[in-house]
Amino acid sequence: MANEYGIEHVPGPWECVGESWWFTCYPLGGNKNNVRGASHPLDFHEGANDSFYGGIGMIMIVRYTSTPVGPYDELLYVPGYYNTPHASGSRYRITNIYVSSKETTYNGRRNWNIPKHLAVFNFDKSETTGQTKITVAHPETPDNPFFVAVIKDIPIVSKIGVPLSTSLFPMNLEFHQPNIKAVDTPEGKANGETGTETWQSFQPWMGGKARFVQCVDIKNGNGDGTWPDQVDGVWGAVLRWDPGMKLKFPAGTELPKSNL
Repeated sequence: MANEYGIEHVPGPWECVGESWWFTCYPLGGNKNNVRGASHPLDFHEGANDSFYGGIGMIMIVRYTSTPVGPYDELLYVPGYYNTPHASGSRYRITNIYVSSKETTYNGRRNWNIPKHLAVFNFDKSETTGQTKITVAHPETPDNPFFVAVIKDIPIVSKIGVPLSTSLFPMNLEFHQPNIKAVDTPEGKANGETGTETWQSFQPWMGGKARFVQCVDIKNGNGDGTWPDQVDGVWGAVLRWDPGMKLKFPAGTELPKSNL
């Protein structure tokens, strides 16, 4: 049954299949400053993201071929760790994210406080150069992407794929997401940009075959604050998860309300 947004609610857990590119963001001097556009200006209550701690951040691009709400594309930004009122240590946080489906926009926001917005994605692989150009644009300006990345294989290195899962990663991959605001516009309502009342925590899992590729060019932002114009310390080596990668999202755990 459709909800007030005209979209069916599909609660977690979710099991998904797809492929992904992970861009590591960590300057040599350390990740100390949150940047303008790290979070979308319409999503979070004032002060929610003031408690930035730092650490390794990431930009992720995911192409889902199978999810409980159908296939879709995704671009997300995790600046690093944030101090949280619900744990003694810091936790990761998704602060900016775009997807190609209103069904996952609504459910991602409602189930996990993931502040999704709609965008237009394009993946163009050149048969001449072997490079893949990935662009993401706002629906109203599809010819002016706010994110562009050009990826190519690294000779010999990219031929080596190894089984990998996030269970092997040395960092804490639990996310603590503050409650988010509804986008109270006709477009926001049509796109499923709902709000929530309490914090949520969850720890996703990814597994599959992965290899390293190279980012030869990247553009961030259009100056409007809806995506960071400058992401410092983006590494040239990108972790490429092959098609068939599996991702599991557990049901979110509701956390107490907070003044943050």
